Amino acid sequence: MNRPSLPRITQAFFGVIFLVLLYQAIRIPKIPEVEPREDKTIVDCTGAPIFVPYAFEWTIAEPHACKPQCTDGKQRYIVYNNGLATQCEAPPGCNDIGEDTGVTCKIPEGVSQGKSS
Repeated sequence: MNRPSLPRITQAFFGVIFLVLLYQAIRIPKIPEVEPREDKTIVDCTGAPIFVPYAFEWTIAEPHACKPQCTDGKQRYIVYNNGLATQCEAPPGCNDIGEDTGVTCKIPEGVSQGKSS
């Protein structure tokens, strides 16, 4: 009876690893489709706007846009470049609470992207 030798076991082990890596390299990855959730605009935005150069895509985004609120304690909301806005947590908190929960807020009249009146 032939007993498996250490070199054959090692070759088989690395062969399996190679096949797994080869499969991962050539398979076509599934790209998840981001479907906008139904608009949950429930309140008017309060505080000062923070304008960011990226779109709100109904997911948690980086960087932490409400961070200025951590230092001065003034209420703010985030205005994204796709016209949506989310509310920052009420001071003394400074989390992106609207972004984290997927709830948008209504931008006050007179505030447009990059400018406030």
